[in-house]
Amino acid sequence: MTSNEQWISKNPETRAGLYRHIDDVPVHSRLRNYSSRFEQRDSWSRYLKAENIRREDHSENYLAQINRRGKRWKTFCSDRDVHHALCSPDDSERYATYLLEEYSISRVTASDYWAGIERFYRWMFHHAEYPHRYNPFVMAAINDTVCEQLWRIAVEPN
Repeated sequence: MTSNEQWISKNPETRAGLYRHIDDVPVHSRLRNYSSRFEQRDSWSRYLKAENIRREDHSENYLAQINRRGKRWKTFCSDRDVHHALCSPDDSERYATYLLEEYSISRVTASDYWAGIERFYRWMFHHAEYPHRYNPFVMAAINDTVCEQLWRIAVEPN
């Protein structure tokens, strides 16, 4: 393998794994079933701590961006009565549109926010203490044009 070859596919269908669409997920394995388990649980903060994202050597601007990303996502979810760690692909799709319409930001900026939450879901997917057997953001990138555009912006080099 040369240094220019991809190690991980940029295609969301490849990254999705077993489940590419929410209808493929057995009803008993869907994230919405775990809401009582996640009440009062701040999974976003656990993620930031586990990944050491709020390190002191990061700039104030970077830390403010991380805080803003989490606040926007949590507010969006709270307004829809969804726990921030248990969204559906539909929530992810709506979040992409919400970012673009509510904040009037560029697709590049929206992609940064959206992809940051996708990484949070990817992290939960890889940790056994979370019930995540699929990533709703990857599913959204497969099934929704706006999410696919944000995905492509996030994974393509500048």
